Amino acid sequence: MTNETNNHNVTTPNKGSNKAVATIDNIKIKMYAKDNMAKLTNYFNGNKTEVMRFQSAAFDYIRAVPKLLDTSPDSLLSALIKMAQFKFLPSSVSGEAYIIPYGTEAKFQLGYQGIITLLYRTGKISAITGNIVYENDVFEYEEGLNAILRHVPTKFGQDKGKAIGCYTIAKFSDGTQTFKVMDEKSIMTIKALSKAKNSPDSPWNSSKDPFNWMWLKTCLIQHSKFLPKTPELVQAIEADMDGEGMEKPLLDPTGPATNKINHKAPETPKDDIRDAEFTEPSEEEKAEILRQENEESN
Repeated sequence: MTNETNNHNVTTPNKGSNKAVATIDNIKIKMYAKDNMAKLTNYFNGNKTEVMRFQSAAFDYIRAVPKLLDTSPDSLLSALIKMAQFKFLPSSVSGEAYIIPYGTEAKFQLGYQGIITLLYRTGKISAITGNIVYENDVFEYEEGLNAILRHVPTKFGQDKGKAIGCYTIAKFSDGTQTFKVMDEKSIMTIKALSKAKNSPDSPWNSSKDPFNWMWLKTCLIQHSKFLPKTPELVQAIEADMDGEGMEKPLLDPTGPATNKINHKAPETPKDDIRDAEFTEPSEEEKAEILRQENEESN
């Protein structure tokens, strides 16, 4: 059941349920709380404009995914804060990260594009690509010192057959390249580890992923074990595993990586909110944000 209050969607819990559910207004109140504002300010390196931009995008995202209003306010806010930690704007279009409602819990999930973004931030990767392999394609690869990867997709208009695997390719700044190949069985083995795989809202659900982006995401995560990484990338993959309900030891995101010389990570914002230079928005600024939000929702 949905009511309209102050131009914001408010979800009413099922009859007999005392569990709180999220509303736009209570998420705003929680997000504007001093500690959370300090975290956001830290994550965006003190840039107040970027903080307000993130908040506006967050409220738009919640409106665009009504099921999030059936989740608990704390879980939804936690997922939003996690998204801000990696400087991703809430968006269903960018593909960097998502917030998935699993019943009454909202969970942060990393997108395929989000992994690419974080790999580019290492400053060691110049290009990343990947593709799905279908049974009627011409595909061959060879591992070893003289690795080979050859993929000729089925011609346009011809039956591609079913998806049988995928691969990702990473090109380093010095021009060298590396690739990772996974067949369908290997991908399904990873899927089986996800406790959320059977949820209708899981990104593994084929109706939500007709182009098998989850296959490419899975392959790229496995590939990233052998790529330069930063603490930010490791934390993002761990957060994604937590969202899927996976056991971290089974999918160690740190793994071996190439060229130790490349492992110097860029400075990242501290997580300790005591180090944030925080100035809480004035009441006038908050009122202006609310005014703009109400105008956009009408």
